[in-house]
Amino acid sequence: MRVLLMAYGSRGDIAPLAGLAAQLRKLGAEVRVCAPPDEEFAKLLAGVGAELVPFGRDVRALRTGAPRSDAAAFAAELVAAHFDTVGKAAEGCDVLVASGLMPAGARSVAEKLGIRYVYAGFHPFEMPSPHYPPPPRPGPPAPPDMTDNQAPWDLDTQKINALYSPGMRKALFSR
Repeated sequence: MRVLLMAYGSRGDIAPLAGLAAQLRKLGAEVRVCAPPDEEFAKLLAGVGAELVPFGRDVRALRTGAPRSDAAAFAAELVAAHFDTVGKAAEGCDVLVASGLMPAGARSVAEKLGIRYVYAGFHPFEMPSPHYPPPPRPGPPAPPDMTDNQAPWDLDTQKINALYSPGMRKALFSR
């Protein structure tokens, strides 16, 4: 079995994939991982024998540099990387397992290639819940009078769609 694991995020997003890669390799799977090009991720993945296919920008540089002012442009850049780099890395794979903060486009890549897709959420704060509100995102804040968590999660869905839809449309319809 050939497996592509992918995530764009910090060590908290990549380390679980390294653990999963190690276990899959023990079971005899061929594993490659699409992750940011940070040196620490390359070392971590090499340590478990997983091939790294770098994509996107160095996360450490993004976190320590000046904040990006155009979240939509960055989202479109990541979506394009999903279709380009991740798409090429997924060719010949049996499954694409996506995780991390920004998997937008990964499912479409898997569908385009006719392979299975699995989303693995290693952090619950991104999953809608009646127990906590969504994390902050670019876009208008939730009105202060929202008393249940369903309304902020509905607003979060609108924010995600607004953030990623332009990049998804471009990636899907310009190919």
